[in-house]
Amino acid sequence: MDESLYDEIKESQETQDKLEGSTESNELKTWLVFKVQDGTYAIDSGSVREVLKNNEVFPMPFTPSYIKGVLNFYGKPYAVVDFMMIQNMQKTNTQLFLVLNNSADIALQIDDIIDFYTSEDVEEQQILDKSDTELFSQTISIGKVIAPVVDVQSISNKVKAEIEND
Repeated sequence: MDESLYDEIKESQETQDKLEGSTESNELKTWLVFKVQDGTYAIDSGSVREVLKNNEVFPMPFTPSYIKGVLNFYGKPYAVVDFMMIQNMQKTNTQLFLVLNNSADIALQIDDIIDFYTSEDVEEQQILDKSDTELFSQTISIGKVIAPVVDVQSISNKVKAEIEND
């Protein structure tokens, strides 16, 4: 192969790689904003596999009180976590679930979905004192509404730890 042609192909490939890398870093993040009782919360939409409504939840004995049971999602059991009870608040009684996209097979029980927002539409803020907010990674502001962002990994770790200790 001609050396100059080889250099031209290599340079073209490097330029393409740089362009792809820069577009990935500028990619917008999308948040799913939802409601549970009087609170507004957000979750990275990439953390949600599917939204389910009116699925039957089968009770499970010997689990923490915030685990309502399991639901069948395409033949696979998912632990249903009452989003309010995991925060030691009043329980949720709806049949709307966010099936999380993680290895712990968890579905969050919520009241309603508000909307999807991109990182252009919101202002992101880090939580400075994480001591009393172990289930949230940051907050986002949408106009006058401030929504804590659910930390899926923290919820998974909490559920795993409490089930293993029981």
